[in-house]
Amino acid sequence: MQIWRRGNTPMLHPEIIGHVQVILAMCIVGSSVAVGKVVSVEVPVFLASFIRFAVALLFIVPLNRMLAGSLRLPPRKVALLLGAQAFFGIFLFSVCLLLGLKRTAAVNAGVIFGMLPAVNALLSVWLLHEKLNQRYAIGIGLSVLGAVLLELRSADGGGFGVGVVGMLLILCAVFCEAMFSVIGKLSGLSLPAVTVTCWVILIGVALFMPGALYEAASFDFRSISPKVWWLLAYYGVVVTVIGFSLFYAGLSKISAVAAGVHMAFVPLSAMAIAVLILGEAFGLIDALSLLLVLAALFVIGLKPESPAQSLIEKPLAFLKEWQKWLNKNQ
Repeated sequence: MQIWRRGNTPMLHPEIIGHVQVILAMCIVGSSVAVGKVVSVEVPVFLASFIRFAVALLFIVPLNRMLAGSLRLPPRKVALLLGAQAFFGIFLFSVCLLLGLKRTAAVNAGVIFGMLPAVNALLSVWLLHEKLNQRYAIGIGLSVLGAVLLELRSADGGGFGVGVVGMLLILCAVFCEAMFSVIGKLSGLSLPAVTVTCWVILIGVALFMPGALYEAASFDFRSISPKVWWLLAYYGVVVTVIGFSLFYAGLSKISAVAAGVHMAFVPLSAMAIAVLILGEAFGLIDALSLLLVLAALFVIGLKPESPAQSLIEKPLAFLKEWQKWLNKNQ
């Protein structure tokens, strides 16, 4: 474990804290899949999302004032990035996720979210020009393999009835979540995490308001059960305020590619909720997928000079030399 000191006080290295913050944020995102499934049954998509972000706004505005002072207009470039992030990561993500959950099971949606590490890594390399080194490539491969095993689990349980439309909508949500991460790396560095969260929530409320007003005109609010009201509150406070704040705080300390590897915790979190709360079985495939994700985190966290890292790099170097020899002697 890496320890650094502020004065005479030993503290965890900021990068380790960043990894923990992003992991916690991804676990919260995973819980939102099951919550969204229940909410989407009783409340229309735009109205549910508006209530969620309106509740979040009630908490984030005073929290931002307490931690960062008055909310001020950011520079034009940052404002444009925040607008793009809110459009992809809040508006399109919520619409695609809730509409997709109407057409597929929450477990299957969690499995599809296992593609997040790969999609995020590709966007980070393409848009941020981050390097995809061997450690990250192996870590992404292991995390995606873990998600594939979760897919096998849902198939064995008879839950693999994913409609084409529902699958495409969840895949669009995956892309939007990855864009949210990549754009956040650009826009979140010059502002405190709580301020960035406040701005994207505020923009999200504005984006959902027209559709929410249209749906509210013909909706009977008495049809919402007390359980769903509590889940909407959880959606707003825990998933949005706490989850977003943890994500932005962690993303300022680690690379977008590394954050993408931790997105493998989204399907694992969804699986844990299914097991612990819904009472589904935890089998061998579940255990193997968990081990693969933990192995991915271990590989990503290795130092370049560590003995374990050399155990990974030496076989890869041998394979490259073997390939060169084959090409030379053909």
